[in-house]
Amino acid sequence: MRLSNRLLTNAQGLAALAARLRLDELGLEGDPAVRPQLERVVDALGVREHLDGLDEGERSVLLSFTRSYLAQAIDLVEDPGRPGEWSYSDPVLLEAQGSASAVVARLIAEAGLGTPGARILDVGTGVGGLAVALATTFPGSTVVGIDPWEPALVLARERIAATGLDERVAVLPVTVQELEDVDDFDLAWLPAFFIAERFLDEAIARIHAILRPGATVVVGIPGGADEESLASAVDDLFTVRSGGSVLSPEDALARLRRAGFAETWEVERTWDAPLRLLVGRRS
Repeated sequence: MRLSNRLLTNAQGLAALAARLRLDELGLEGDPAVRPQLERVVDALGVREHLDGLDEGERSVLLSFTRSYLAQAIDLVEDPGRPGEWSYSDPVLLEAQGSASAVVARLIAEAGLGTPGARILDVGTGVGGLAVALATTFPGSTVVGIDPWEPALVLARERIAATGLDERVAVLPVTVQELEDVDDFDLAWLPAFFIAERFLDEAIARIHAILRPGATVVVGIPGGADEESLASAVDDLFTVRSGGSVLSPEDALARLRRAGFAETWEVERTWDAPLRLLVGRRS
């Protein structure tokens, strides 16, 4: 019983943190009886100094991650036997996942990858959060987001129209294997955690074919925590349940080399998100 109490407390603590972030986002005080208890939980978690130091963008990313994690956790409890695949259609979850992915644009830029005016491919674009962020981060660039999941693309088209980027960002209901472009992109984003392992080598090979000489692919894999830790186990569980691949950096780099990428390396992690970035450059 002691173990279950600790786990329940952790889950409730995350929910309280998300609630506090949501109130901040909405600019609300909340119920006068509940708000002091939220603040008490924030203090007990030991994260007040961190929360107070977040800017608006960082707060939005953290809230998006927590909302997505909580929604996927509820789905796991309600339907634990379903096959591992991306099957979420709840707009709240889809928007949360898309908003969280937007941070990848900043990480790519900070790694010195991507340039203004580039033609960029966003594989697994979802609601278009990253596609819009890439277009904003790299002025004059054009972004093609692809995703076979129509419930997400409906939201992506609305997001693109709302940001006025219709002429620079487009989304297509296809998989990367179905793309017919050749030598057409300067940069490609490939989230391995959304692609089943049985399709991964084919996807990487196709990206090699559609990149221009000298262009790069950035592969995202889950990681950052000790492989034996609870955090790593949970990350891998939800990656596979969402239909994605769990890879080591060495495995990801080997797959890039087998596909023909002459230069491969891992970007040094300077961020807290459970994400590792592997890069392949076409010669």
